[in-house]
Amino acid sequence: MATDFLYGLLPEHLLLALILVLMVLEIMKADQGIAGPLFLITLSIGCCVLVAQLTSGYTVTLAPGEVVIDRFAILARLIIIGSGTVLGFFSITGARSFKTWMLLSCSILGGLVIMDSAGFISLFIGIEMLSLPGFALMIHGRGASVACEGAFKYLLMSSVATALMLFGISLVYAQTGTLLISDFAVAASSGGAQNWAAGALVLSGFFIKVALFPFHGWAPDAYDSAKLPVTAFLASVVKAAVVLALVRIVANAPLNAEATLAVSALSVASIFYGNVAGIRQTGFKRLLAYSSIAHAGYMMFALTDSTGGRVEGLLYYVAVYAVTTIIACACFSLLCSDESDPLASLEGAYYTRPVPALILAVAVLSLAGIPPLPGFLAKLVIFKSVIASGHLLPAVLAFTGSYLGVIYYLAIVFRLFKPASVTEPAGAVLPRNWSQSWTWGGVFIGSLALAVFMLFPDLFHRLLAIV
Repeated sequence: MATDFLYGLLPEHLLLALILVLMVLEIMKADQGIAGPLFLITLSIGCCVLVAQLTSGYTVTLAPGEVVIDRFAILARLIIIGSGTVLGFFSITGARSFKTWMLLSCSILGGLVIMDSAGFISLFIGIEMLSLPGFALMIHGRGASVACEGAFKYLLMSSVATALMLFGISLVYAQTGTLLISDFAVAASSGGAQNWAAGALVLSGFFIKVALFPFHGWAPDAYDSAKLPVTAFLASVVKAAVVLALVRIVANAPLNAEATLAVSALSVASIFYGNVAGIRQTGFKRLLAYSSIAHAGYMMFALTDSTGGRVEGLLYYVAVYAVTTIIACACFSLLCSDESDPLASLEGAYYTRPVPALILAVAVLSLAGIPPLPGFLAKLVIFKSVIASGHLLPAVLAFTGSYLGVIYYLAIVFRLFKPASVTEPAGAVLPRNWSQSWTWGGVFIGSLALAVFMLFPDLFHRLLAIV
């Protein structure tokens, strides 16, 4: 058991050790430039450990009813750590503070704890570890009232979401006398006013954290007020962990008719609202927020699947969305020279920085769902399973709403290839320096991951099926 505890949770132990090392280095006032490489090395080792566990078919129950390492946990942790690694390459160019890397490590550690959870105690602890460092990251080093306002909205809505989830969990605990996630899923789908209320409260809490319409109010201001790497972190790693936490709870348990109708309606509304509102945006981070709202609709739409492919579909979608979002943010940072993020700064960028402009164009087209890019395949997997479940009308509405998103994604592409004006845009005069090589490293690794996702769209189905 001691060996399993060490090996099964080795990625968590590595991150915890990293946090302690960074604390000691902060106290010793060491060179802060070593924090980023330490972060990347630790997460890379964690990825290697998870790949070794995956290929060997390793599974173990470390604490019955609380901590379990199964194939889903390994794959979900690999997505979170992999996304964190790509994000680390992007963040290292601007983050030279031990505190920043400690907060990132704490949040990623919380995401890993969520994926290991078989009970609500560890799940709740993981969710709070994931969310609270994000609030601190938004205001760390900012000192601006707008950053404090966005962070306060994020903290307030996160607290409301936590309260709703705890109310729902307590209702099921009063009914079943257990905090097992599996028992909650069975009770919530078995009918009865109390069980229905419990399921609705828990789902509402997750909908707030994932920024699904109409629970999205915090996202635009929170994303817009943070630095671009933090915005990328909230839109990729945090959102991925929250969605996968919901998958951990519902897994393949079918939703009843009322829950299916509610989730379908909210998902379609979120897709339409996010895409329509995104058309009017003039800033990249705010546009990313509304794009995130729309993509939350696609992800939650997968919950209506009853064919048994919900887990594989969401694993694939979350992985593609997280990596693509980080790549888009990294490329935008290479094209934009200051803290502001006007989309107008991208005009003519292809003629001065063709490589990042091309990669950004491919990334946003993937987010739009243009074939044959990975984003299209991710949406195809979701829609295919939902239609096979008999939900044709909601699928048609969601598919129609997805076309609206193409408008603002194509607008970015048109700006990139627009002939440069006499006055050069801000992004075109960005000087090259050695620190950008880290960002290029993240873009390269993320692009390789997307290429794998595009070549093997059934990757997660195969991995989950290995015995």
